Amino acid sequence: MRTDGRNIDPTLGILSGEGSHQRATGKLEHPTPEPQNDPDSYYGLPMLKAPVWKASIPFYFYVGGLAGASAALSAALQLRGSSKLIRTGRYIAFGGAAVSAALLIEDLGIKKRFIYMMRVFRPSSPMNVGTWILSAFGGAATGALVPGIIGDISAGLAALCGLPLAGYTSVLLSNTAVPIWAEGGTSMPPLFVASAAVSATSVFEALAETKRDLRVVRRLAILAKLSELLTHLTFEKSVSRVPEVAKPLHEGVSGALWQAARVGVGASLALSLWPKAPRAARIAAGVLGTLGAIATRFAVFEAGKASVRDPHATFEWQRA
Repeated sequence: MRTDGRNIDPTLGILSGEGSHQRATGKLEHPTPEPQNDPDSYYGLPMLKAPVWKASIPFYFYVGGLAGASAALSAALQLRGSSKLIRTGRYIAFGGAAVSAALLIEDLGIKKRFIYMMRVFRPSSPMNVGTWILSAFGGAATGALVPGIIGDISAGLAALCGLPLAGYTSVLLSNTAVPIWAEGGTSMPPLFVASAAVSATSVFEALAETKRDLRVVRRLAILAKLSELLTHLTFEKSVSRVPEVAKPLHEGVSGALWQAARVGVGASLALSLWPKAPRAARIAAGVLGTLGAIATRFAVFEAGKASVRDPHATFEWQRA
C-alpha cells in the first residue's frame, strides 16, 4: 500500500497539526547508513537530523542582507547630499524586502505561518524577532519610496532596521544544535554583516556613474571586502578549535563553495583597488563580489548540513 512515508494508521491516529500537509516524495537525499561498530560515535550513525531547509533559505540570507545593507548605504549617501544611487538603494531595499518575505513564506509552506509568528513578540526566538525585523523593514522600505520628508524619514528607519536584518539570520543558525553553526556562533554574525555589505557595495559599484559617487562607493566596497575576507578567517579559526567540526569548510560541496567565495571576493577586491579602473572592470568587480557573497551564504548553509551528517562531529564537539 502506498503511503506518505509516515505510516500512520488512520484507525489509530489522525493527521493534524502544522506538518499534516507535508508529503514525502521520492527517496531520501541522505538515507540513514547501516549501524557500525564505531566506539567514537553512536554506532557510526548521525546524532542529529539534517536541516530540512531548501535552497530558498540561503537565497533569503543573501537577499535580506543585500536589502538591509542597501538601505543603510543609501541613507549614508543621503547624508552627503543628492545622488542617483540614493533612489537606487531605496528600490533595492524595497524589492529585497518583498523577495525576502516571499522566500521565507515559500520555505514555511503555509502563508499563514508568517502571520502566526507575529501574534506574539518573543525575544528568545530568533525566528520570531527576525519576522518582526523583516516586517518593520518592509514597511519602512515601502515608505522610503514616497517623495519628500516622509520618504527621507522612512529611509532612515529602513536603515536602522536594515542593520539587524543583515545579521540576524546568523543568530538563527547559531541557535541550533548543528556543530559548526553553534561553534561559530560568535564569529558568524560579523561574517554575515560583512557579506551583506559586500553584496550592496558590489551592486552600487557596478551602477555608479559620477566620479563623486564612485569615489564614495569604492572606498566602502574596499572596506567591506577586506572585512569579509577577515571574517572568513575568523570564522574558520573559531570552528577549527575542534578539527572534526571544521571539516566541511575543507571538504565536499561546502568546502568548494567556501573557497570559491574567498576567491570571488578577493578578485573583486583586487579590481576595486584599481585606481582608475574602466567601467568594464567595475562591473566585473560587482559581479565577482555578488557571486562571492552568495557563495558565502551557501557555503555556511551546506557546511551545516555536512556537519550534521558527520557521525563524529557532534561527539567531538561536545567532548571538547
